[in-house]
Amino acid sequence: MTFAVFFMANYNYTRGYTVAELEALLVQVKTEREKYLQSASDSGSSYSRIAAAEIEKKFNGIMDALEALAPEKYAPQRRVSYNGVLGGVIQ
Repeated sequence: MTFAVFFMANYNYTRGYTVAELEALLVQVKTEREKYLQSASDSGSSYSRIAAAEIEKKFNGIMDALEALAPEKYAPQRRVSYNGVLGGVIQ
């Protein structure tokens, strides 16, 4: 019996692109995603899932590259949370 494992790797945009080029690509992918979301039906077809997954892989790949090339601007925000503290009063 053979099992297929599908790994959704993001596209790699870390080589050959400048930050300005990646920002332009990001605008294009966001536009593509908005168009897709506006036209997508709730049918749940495999084509719809594949198209959405491809758009997200592009988006995530661009964001990964921007985080690597311009961390001062695109680094993910770090949030610090403390369990059991509400409004400065320990619960």
